[in-house]
Amino acid sequence: MSEFRQDTYYEEGSDAGGMPDGHIDEFLRSPDSTWLLKLCFLKEDGWPMVVPLWYQWDGEAFYVVGRKRSEWVADLKRDPRCAVCVEETAHPRIRKVLAQCSAEIVEGPTHGEGSKWVEVANEMAIRYTGPEGPEQLKPSYSWERYLVRLTPVGGELTTWQGADWALRYLDPGQRPGLEAKEAATPEGRQE
Repeated sequence: MSEFRQDTYYEEGSDAGGMPDGHIDEFLRSPDSTWLLKLCFLKEDGWPMVVPLWYQWDGEAFYVVGRKRSEWVADLKRDPRCAVCVEETAHPRIRKVLAQCSAEIVEGPTHGEGSKWVEVANEMAIRYTGPEGPEQLKPSYSWERYLVRLTPVGGELTTWQGADWALRYLDPGQRPGLEAKEAATPEGRQE
């Protein structure tokens, strides 16, 4: 795991801020990445809804597996606009990735044999439950599922790590050290 420096909230000189690009993949794909993806979508009546899901990140998109009668899949078929949040809540790291996405049904509903969802589900099962995960899934391979791809719009991810505020939320002069740090940061750092 990459090094991170912050002992207290609002600590001057800490690593709080947008995650460097190299850390994003580590956060989303490492074997320790067992946090859930929160998928936000619109119900037919216009109300937003959130569902927590296991996910897989391939470096460009998130993949989730839905059951044959998952209402969220039907809602994404009707309106593919959605948003995701993957967050780690342990202080002091508190990493998170947010994205507005477009959903695409890759396949389904289909049984496991010969499907694409089994490979994704097996990889998620290993990450979330350990090496025995795929074996535990086998009895359900005959149950129909969907494989859904959630692609960040424009490839954009919003990231953050640490317990601090982004400079845009502060008045000038409230955090001179943070202002100096941001002024010295190359463009492209996300908040």
